[in-house]
Amino acid sequence: MHKRVVMVVSGALFALLALVATVVTDLYDREYPQAIGVAERIGLDFGSSRFGDVEAFDRLAELDADLGLGLVKIAPDLTGGGAVDRKVFVAFTPGALPGEFRWFGGGVAEVVGRERLANSYASGSYLVTRPGARVDAFAGALTEAGVKVQVRVASVAESVDFVLGEGSFLAALLAAFALIVALALFWLSMKARGRALRVLAGSPVWRIQVQDLAGFVGGLLVSGAVVLVAAGLYVGLAHDWLYVGPFVRVLLGLQLAVIGAAMAAVLLMSASAWPSARMLATRQPAVRSLRTAVVVVQAATFLLVVSSAGPAWTAYRQASATAAETAMWQRLSDQVGITFGVSEREMVAVEPRIGDLVGDAEERDALAFSYTFGEQNRLPGLTDYPAASLVNQRWLDLVTEGAPRPALEPVPREEALRNGSGLAANLELWSRDRLPGEQVLGGFEFFRPVTDYRLPVATAGGGGQLDFLDDVLVVVVPSVRSAFNDSNLTSMMSTRNVVLTGVGGTQELMKRHGLDLKSLRDRDVKGVLRVVYIAEDGLLLAQFTAYVTWLLNLSLVALVVAFAVAAGISALITALLHAKRDFPLRVAGRSWAQILRGRVARELLAGVGLVVISLLFQQPGAMGAVLVVAAFGLLAVALSHLFAARWCFAGVGRRRI
Repeated sequence: MHKRVVMVVSGALFALLALVATVVTDLYDREYPQAIGVAERIGLDFGSSRFGDVEAFDRLAELDADLGLGLVKIAPDLTGGGAVDRKVFVAFTPGALPGEFRWFGGGVAEVVGRERLANSYASGSYLVTRPGARVDAFAGALTEAGVKVQVRVASVAESVDFVLGEGSFLAALLAAFALIVALALFWLSMKARGRALRVLAGSPVWRIQVQDLAGFVGGLLVSGAVVLVAAGLYVGLAHDWLYVGPFVRVLLGLQLAVIGAAMAAVLLMSASAWPSARMLATRQPAVRSLRTAVVVVQAATFLLVVSSAGPAWTAYRQASATAAETAMWQRLSDQVGITFGVSEREMVAVEPRIGDLVGDAEERDALAFSYTFGEQNRLPGLTDYPAASLVNQRWLDLVTEGAPRPALEPVPREEALRNGSGLAANLELWSRDRLPGEQVLGGFEFFRPVTDYRLPVATAGGGGQLDFLDDVLVVVVPSVRSAFNDSNLTSMMSTRNVVLTGVGGTQELMKRHGLDLKSLRDRDVKGVLRVVYIAEDGLLLAQFTAYVTWLLNLSLVALVVAFAVAAGISALITALLHAKRDFPLRVAGRSWAQILRGRVARELLAGVGLVVISLLFQQPGAMGAVLVVAAFGLLAVALSHLFAARWCFAGVGRRRI
């Protein structure tokens, strides 16, 4: 029976590894989409180069045609018609790829033409889809022009390395190793009496060790092979046979690593519980020699469980926050900024027109503004709040859509002005009419987020970076153009603290105020102003973050299973050791609570000590989750002792023990 138990439990373990392999394969396909034959992924940063975005795209198209790259740029889907994690792939060579393809994860990706990049930044991630492409020549040509180039070759090993570098994935693998060690202990505890009898019968010790190892590993190999074949068939039928190769390589590697760890654990614990007939001669339980090993494994897995509870709770909260951030970027997908590819002299010349454009956009309710002072640029005098954010009503309307109503509550003006002394000094410098800062603040309104609501705000000078803050002084500016002079409005526009609605509407405004290409050339301005989407980079990053944060919770479940197995085995061995004492006490009418009180109290006391040690290294917000998981673990210990003692009592009564 114990061999069937090993096969069933190890099958569940390998199913967990198959899930990890699925995640790795999905990650690999997201990085290197197999359906379009991606061989390399190239990161390009044009920030320090001599290329503007338009010139950069032209140069990439030339190199793509000359070197046969099949170049594709990754961009988020900003249409709002699909799921928030949809991406589009912009092909530089028309007709080189199908119009759409399927991901390993089941979603559909669309391949579009280069016109999609008309309002995008050139910096970003690119894919090479043709085999044998001259990537080295491509990277060399761009590096000479000052472009920062990073080339990554498609490799499953790279995805596995990333997985091992993530705490959540690593915890899942640690759970697998802990479970396999606990399973090895179960196997040896069930074999302990038979090992002693075989020694008594004259069987060589080495043969006993080899037979026990072969029996245990054989059960693991059978379970692993069944899971490998079943999972491979499922991947081929449910996804595509294209992915079976990468998936099988990952799963097989994980299985071999776990089986290798199992062999090492069995050999080590077999040595610590060397087969001997002495226990039979002294009438001692044969499992006594495994007691130390099982206590160590139980303590280690319990410590892993309580230590992982805090990070798992943090990951859950992070996943919720990331989902909110992804949805927020999706709501901002129609918002655009203006990039300034002009000289310093030309910038001064266009500043008044930017001011007029801002005023016009405000009248159309097409301008959103957020400028936040936080940790990196601390505002003097801000004592009651860690941050302060200047916003306009349009920004609040955008970011609080779908939020609880009301999302903000008023702040008393006296409290706001007491914290706004540093803000008043800045406003005096920024003011269009050079008014005193206190006078400018007199027309503003002040709010803060309601309890448990995190308001999205843009970091000052952060290039469109969003922070989600629940303790921030919100300063509502009635008119952005009236509050700031043209120079500061232009600066805020360049850092994406001022954003506009819609590509078409913004281009119309630029033409109306003489900022389109023709008008600039008529005034002898050689630079160019471009309209670009602000949400692309943030949406891609939020999508990836949302993809990896949930695994720590999966690993915690695996650790809990491993601890439950270890606790059960420890309780079984303890019950076997105390069977001669427990049986007559129970027959005499003692309750199980009286019989088990001493051993359970010792383990609970040790468990409380481990919990205290773990709490010393936890974040304050995660202590509740640690205590809940610890309570479950301590309850599992008590119940394990009860069930094991009752099982042994029944076994002694039937003369099986």
